[in-house]
Amino acid sequence: MILEPRDITALRLAETRPFYFQDPLLTSAGFTLTEYRQRLNRLTTAGIIRSFHLTLFIPPLLGGNWVWAGIMTRADQPYETAHQLIDRIPFITEILFNTCFPANLGPNLALLLFSRDLETETRFIQTLPGVRETQVFKINEYPFPVSLPLSGEEKALIRFLLQHPDTDAETIAANFGQSLNWIRAKLDRLLWTQDNRNGIIRIQPSINWSNAENFGHFHFLLETGYRPDQLAPLIADHNFTLIMSGTLISNRYLGVEADVWGIADLFQRLEFLEHLHGVRVAALIYNQEVLINDHWVSRTIGA
Repeated sequence: MILEPRDITALRLAETRPFYFQDPLLTSAGFTLTEYRQRLNRLTTAGIIRSFHLTLFIPPLLGGNWVWAGIMTRADQPYETAHQLIDRIPFITEILFNTCFPANLGPNLALLLFSRDLETETRFIQTLPGVRETQVFKINEYPFPVSLPLSGEEKALIRFLLQHPDTDAETIAANFGQSLNWIRAKLDRLLWTQDNRNGIIRIQPSINWSNAENFGHFHFLLETGYRPDQLAPLIADHNFTLIMSGTLISNRYLGVEADVWGIADLFQRLEFLEHLHGVRVAALIYNQEVLINDHWVSRTIGA
């Protein structure tokens, strides 16, 4: 599929949150709700979006002290390793598969997860055969002294969305025999957004980037003497951003990332980085696939 910039805009919005009603974020991006959904349908038909999934923002639902963390590793068999991790670690939400060049540099598997015992789960990952260079970083910590109570109606709504994650507000209202205002009120309470940090549900797309012919998201692993705060202003005008706020990857490489539109853009970006004094591009990492893991949601919500 040949992607257009507005396809990526719509997809980035979909990764952040679902939109059931017209919203200021859609308006500022130049979309009506109908246009936005048409873009997502286009991406789904082309196989860029594999499917949508409901996951839980677990800390407020269960209460207690939680860590939101990322784990990067190299695995000889990344898909097999991912299945092993899903079976053993309860609250993995996203799995990212990467293609690396050279093949022996950089993480080809990354996970995002909620954890109450990150050290134990990290040790388990490190003991898996064929796994090496595992790196863990905390993204945020969430203390919730009490859990969020859910009504029977709210649990029923979550179960419905778990089975129909890409539905629209009108279909939800018809299924429950309720008004759109009722649906809006329930979703405003339940959906996790930047404005509602007490929300508990997220709906996100699984993405197959390999079906995009003219677009890719790349990480560039750099050997450099620059500190992150020194490098950041040098690359900002070229739409690069630091990975993990400049945490060293494999204790050696400073990582930057960028959206790339075609081969010419990729080579221009490589040339720009290589011409920065004191910088060498050691490896490229192509984000090939993003899977949203919802296997644990039913038993957690009691569906």
